[in-house]
Amino acid sequence: MKKCTFFMLALMAISAIQAQTTFNLDWAVGINGAPASVTIEQGDTVEWTWTDELPHSVTSMPSATEAFDSGILTGNGTTYSFTFSDVGTNDYECIVHPGNMFGTITVEEALSTEDKFLKNLVFYPNPVEEQLTIGSLLMLDGVKVYDITGKLVYNQAVNGNLLQMDFNTYKTGVYFVEVSSSNLTKVFQIVKK
Repeated sequence: MKKCTFFMLALMAISAIQAQTTFNLDWAVGINGAPASVTIEQGDTVEWTWTDELPHSVTSMPSATEAFDSGILTGNGTTYSFTFSDVGTNDYECIVHPGNMFGTITVEEALSTEDKFLKNLVFYPNPVEEQLTIGSLLMLDGVKVYDITGKLVYNQAVNGNLLQMDFNTYKTGVYFVEVSSSNLTKVFQIVKK
């Protein structure tokens, strides 16, 4: 009985450690949609960081599974955190800039690291003219770009969650972008106008 109790406590402790991750989102005028939306698991925390000097809030919509509200806060570097405990969808907005700042936090029961990487990798715009933005909840460590023939045309180490790539020098056509985070990789197709 003691072994069984110890085993159950150990499993619960491991589950609690795995489920408690903090993910950071930048929060400023113009950040909305995919860059402000993430899929996390129960017990994870989202921390929003103000990246401009304007007043903003992080306020759940009435349809959200959980209610949260930062109140109106001002200042570059200001943060607000919320830990999500209920499975569901949480639409939110800045009440000061509602049409310009909004997103969705989707909470699922359990996600593997690979699921978190794949579900939260964003790239835009597509098609791209000048600058491609790639964002991830997990730290990116590399990006490669291949042309339509499979020739490697770009290879760069990365150390961050957000990357802006200059596509001005690329010819019009289709490219394949491979991003990596630790041992995880994802390839997506980009069209250069």
